Amino acid sequence: MPVTIKAIESGSLADLSGWRKGDQVVSINFHPIQDVLDFRFYAADERLEVKIRKSGVLTEQTIENPDLAPMGVELEDFRIKHCGDDCMFCFVDQNPVGLRESLYFRDGDYRMSFLYGNYITMTNLRDRDLERIVTQRLSPLYISVHCTDDKIRHKMMGHKTDDRLMEKLRFLRDHNIEMHTQIVLVPAWNDGEVLKKTIYDLYALNDAIQSVAVVPVGLTAHRAGLHHLRPLSQDDARMLIQEAHAWQDTFYHEVGRRFVYLSDEMYLLANETFPEMDRYDDFPLMENGVGMCRDFITEFDFQAEDFPVSLAKPKKVTLVTGELPAPILSEHIIPRLNQIEGFEAELVVAPNVLFGRPVTVSGLLSYQCFYAALKDQNLGDFVLLPPDCLNFEGLFMDNKTPEDLSAALGGIPVHVFGGDWVDFLETLEQH
Repeated sequence: MPVTIKAIESGSLADLSGWRKGDQVVSINFHPIQDVLDFRFYAADERLEVKIRKSGVLTEQTIENPDLAPMGVELEDFRIKHCGDDCMFCFVDQNPVGLRESLYFRDGDYRMSFLYGNYITMTNLRDRDLERIVTQRLSPLYISVHCTDDKIRHKMMGHKTDDRLMEKLRFLRDHNIEMHTQIVLVPAWNDGEVLKKTIYDLYALNDAIQSVAVVPVGLTAHRAGLHHLRPLSQDDARMLIQEAHAWQDTFYHEVGRRFVYLSDEMYLLANETFPEMDRYDDFPLMENGVGMCRDFITEFDFQAEDFPVSLAKPKKVTLVTGELPAPILSEHIIPRLNQIEGFEAELVVAPNVLFGRPVTVSGLLSYQCFYAALKDQNLGDFVLLPPDCLNFEGLFMDNKTPEDLSAALGGIPVHVFGGDWVDFLETLEQH
């Protein structure tokens, strides 16, 4: 299917070429255009032979673009491909009712992996998809591996046939596609020796695979009819940290990077200190929750050097977080904030009433969770929410906004922390 133009930038090359909203780009230089990636790749040429459908009429035109200027078009979103697996630990299957519609969709699209860093399993990748990835240099990709033991992998991921995982990884490696990989760790399934095999199978491709993130399985209270799985225990997490640090030391000695990284949840579960900054190798997996807490603490300490000694007017702020990261705020953040004269910071820990108490991270807290935790509290002048609780549209998981929460709490200002403590303090004084 050709792609439809959603918007045209005034004065752009597309505008000057007579393209308009609603037109459909059929091909560029004789290559069919099916999505934004095709368009970006084939439009990056000095001379474009374009077939474009305008008001239903197919026309041809030649566009000269010696400076390789952007065309200036916004294309309609492509239809996202469904995941090809039925994993026993899939979080989508554990969602309660009433969430954003997109949260019930199992994304398995390699284009989303390239564009946004979404992790995919590659189970639904066909040979022509692999060829396109190589041709268009869709690198890096983010791959959910979970396990390289075929028998266990097939059971965990609901495969009926071989998905050729290692063959696909080697193909991408042989064609210089960079990859970051992930393992969702499920106790009694892909831990222990199975995990070790997976790590070393991936390490054998370390010239292309840049990292392996190990994250604990997420289990909600909504698992009726699903496989019986248990969460990682504190002992599980502590043993894994010890083993992973030994792997890291070996890999760093051999290839100059630690290769395998544990999510922040592992250290919180184990009640262990986060590694120092240099153990994260420039934080390649920050968006996957690897090193976010260490960076948060380090950045707070850096910014605290510029905190004011006092506030002009006394202020009380309520900080809210999930049960798992609460010790970071209570032990490291709140005491330092309360050293500012005239400033009172209080922490409220919000249990997850949407997904259930097994879910303790702040990123899965919803409007319901925040409201339940805050409704009977003396909140002071301001409520500050964790930075990862909204999507890019500014919505909680249950489709409410911070403005909705503010209204429900009697109009007290509610803001999501933006990363700058000094700016937050200045904003607070203006209220």
